[in-house]
Amino acid sequence: MHKFILAYIVAIIIMILVVYAETGFNFSKIAHPITPGSTTTISGASSTTTISSSGSGNSTGTLSTCDTLYLTTPYLNASLSQKCFSSGGLYGVWVASGNSGKEVVKITGADSKTYLLQASAYNCTTYYDNITLPAQAYNVTLETGLGGGTCGNALVKLNRTTAPPVQVYSDVYNGQFSTGTYLGWAETNPGFGTAPLNITYAVKPSVSCYVGQPWAGYNGTYFATNYNCGLQAGAGNLTSSLFYVSPTKPFLNFRIISPASANLYVLILGGSNQPLVTAHYNTFNHTASGNAATTFRNASIPLSAFVGKPVKIRLVATSSNQQTYMAAGDFALSSRPVTTPGILSSLVFNAT
Repeated sequence: MHKFILAYIVAIIIMILVVYAETGFNFSKIAHPITPGSTTTISGASSTTTISSSGSGNSTGTLSTCDTLYLTTPYLNASLSQKCFSSGGLYGVWVASGNSGKEVVKITGADSKTYLLQASAYNCTTYYDNITLPAQAYNVTLETGLGGGTCGNALVKLNRTTAPPVQVYSDVYNGQFSTGTYLGWAETNPGFGTAPLNITYAVKPSVSCYVGQPWAGYNGTYFATNYNCGLQAGAGNLTSSLFYVSPTKPFLNFRIISPASANLYVLILGGSNQPLVTAHYNTFNHTASGNAATTFRNASIPLSAFVGKPVKIRLVATSSNQQTYMAAGDFALSSRPVTTPGILSSLVFNAT
């Protein structure tokens, strides 16, 4: 009996010596798999923090699922990443640059292939694309900008919902048409064409895309118009994305060319497309220097009655001819109105 007890004690001593030889009793050396609830480091220019991952994990339980991946940070000039596992299929990628003013999103697979590399300098963008991912592990990274937005934290979401949500911006999205496209605007009928007019191109002597005198009085390079360079001007609508009316910037300022016409006007619509304000202009009646038909005039629409609410702009041309057309752009919210006297024909606030 004593021999059995002695042998048992010797065996325990041997096991202890083996463990000590392997770890030195430092159990942090023992590897653990990554599990849902692990943390991700966020490094910024002036700060570092961590966030927790979420998800049910893949079949091995080592990575969170890409089906509900969510990364967000309030920090500017930051970079964060998260690994996840996908069983394969179609995903929606949802992006917001937020207060950082821009974002860069990259999705790289375990096969070293880049499945998404997207960057945007637009504030508050929240939807980018649908992508198809094969079954494997992925690394998702988000980089933020140096500031400029006013719409919360930068973020990226990856999930199985592929229909974009309704997006409301903090200002008029692509209000100067600086992209050279109608990005963020919806066209109805062919009136305003498939893209804004490039003023640099239009005023070239070899092109002469204007009536009488070259276009003047515009800040940007592109503007929306249903004037089609010598062809019959067309009817149609052009509608902006939704944007919130700011309590500190309750005026919508823009530049416009328009004759007095019941068929040409600017609408302010609510979130359900209900008419809120109808504005008619007559820049042709303005007699200051500059050609009345091709010189942009300042215009303002007060939106203080709709502070905090989502609205949109609609340029309306129900019919037109070569001498009766609208041109507009430089749309932006402002703390004060800037308007040319005498060009406003009527401003009607509709019942809401």
